[in-house]
Amino acid sequence: MNRLRSALVMAAAGALLAVPAAMGTASAAPVAAPAVKAPEPGCAKLGASGQWWADIHNVCGHTISASVEVDGFDPSCIQIGPGGVGRIGLDVGDEPYYAYEC
Repeated sequence: MNRLRSALVMAAAGALLAVPAAMGTASAAPVAAPAVKAPEPGCAKLGASGQWWADIHNVCGHTISASVEVDGFDPSCIQIGPGGVGRIGLDVGDEPYYAYEC
């Protein structure tokens, strides 16, 4: 019985010592993390968009005024109720980059 117990203790100790060594070698190589898009600050979030329009989502519990960033002149701000979606008009060729509160 002592021999069996000694064999089990040695096997367990060997396994415990092997795991950290394997973990250390696995973490030695740098791994590129996937690009993470930073969330837009504030309550206004850009939704779907198309030619001539863009949706702005209000993710907060109060009414906001919001617009979208485009090349050139940004569209006028619109009011959006709590948790609502507002559609804003765009000019020809405007591509919305992000939504923001006015």
